[in-house]
Amino acid sequence: MSHLYLSQHLRDQLGLLASLAYPHETCGVLFGKQVQGHISVHKVEQVAYPNQMEGDFHLELLNQQQLDRKTRQQGLEIVGIWRALPDHSHVPSENERHLVTPGHSYLIASVTPGGIAELRSWRLSSNRFEEEDLVS
Repeated sequence: MSHLYLSQHLRDQLGLLASLAYPHETCGVLFGKQVQGHISVHKVEQVAYPNQMEGDFHLELLNQQQLDRKTRQQGLEIVGIWRALPDHSHVPSENERHLVTPGHSYLIASVTPGGIAELRSWRLSSNRFEEEDLVS
């Protein structure tokens, strides 16, 4: 099982971004380092905002080359994506497989009016989602 390390500070940051977007969905990118199944998140960035979301997860707002260059300049890599779902399950559906790059984490926050109700992380393994250990 892989481990995703996410500090309390970054959890709080995700909670704020998700709360500000509520009752809409929002999403972003996880930046950090990955070594032998241990993923350490150093930075989170929001890349889709409520008025740009229409019931699906869109990252086309990203200029992939710019993002890759910016990430490398900071000594980091893209280690996953995050998604905040208002009043919705935190378990990925099979329809979401196309959203996740194998080897990347898929962090899902279940958001209510009071903030993040639950936070879980997943990885694709043999074309199905397996939960990864989320550590502070």
